[in-house]
Amino acid sequence: MHIFFLAICSSLFFATQVLGQDHTSCSGAQMDWYTGVVGETPCRTYERLRQICNAEYQVGQMNSSLPPDFCTDQKSACCCNSIAFTLSMLCLNCQAPIGTGSGYDAPAGTLQNYLNASIDGTHKSHCYVPTYQNFTTDIQTAVCNQNMKILDDMYTVAWRDGSWYTRDSHIFTGQSADLYSLPRF
Repeated sequence: MHIFFLAICSSLFFATQVLGQDHTSCSGAQMDWYTGVVGETPCRTYERLRQICNAEYQVGQMNSSLPPDFCTDQKSACCCNSIAFTLSMLCLNCQAPIGTGSGYDAPAGTLQNYLNASIDGTHKSHCYVPTYQNFTTDIQTAVCNQNMKILDDMYTVAWRDGSWYTRDSHIFTGQSADLYSLPRF
């Protein structure tokens, strides 16, 4: 009887831990540079950005099969942009225990799959007019009003082919021939 009671208590504790898991925390030190500059993890920044349009949005476990998440909110301006995609990739690298590895890179087309939610046909996208290297004016205003910190370099980087590279994430540089060169608003 005593063993049965311990087994039930252990199961309840485990269930509480899993259900109450915070997916905005990083699994290691790989995103400490971001947290040090911004003051929160990239997952928390991504969650706060998405909550501007969808108050119910919570970051879940990011998908390592890529894209890590989809822009499926009915009011999609918060996620229908290259900055949100970059934050989702940083969040994946935050959550994943990459150890001494370089982290997750995204192959060509991943940004488009994130925006169009077309990779598996089970998601419905509301992202009809994506923005690159900026937010729409109303979202930028909301970001400022909520005192969110978005790294300046996120407004200048988006790879033309929809890829994303971990090696460039903490310095946000890439080969200029591969980057969009759209004006910053």
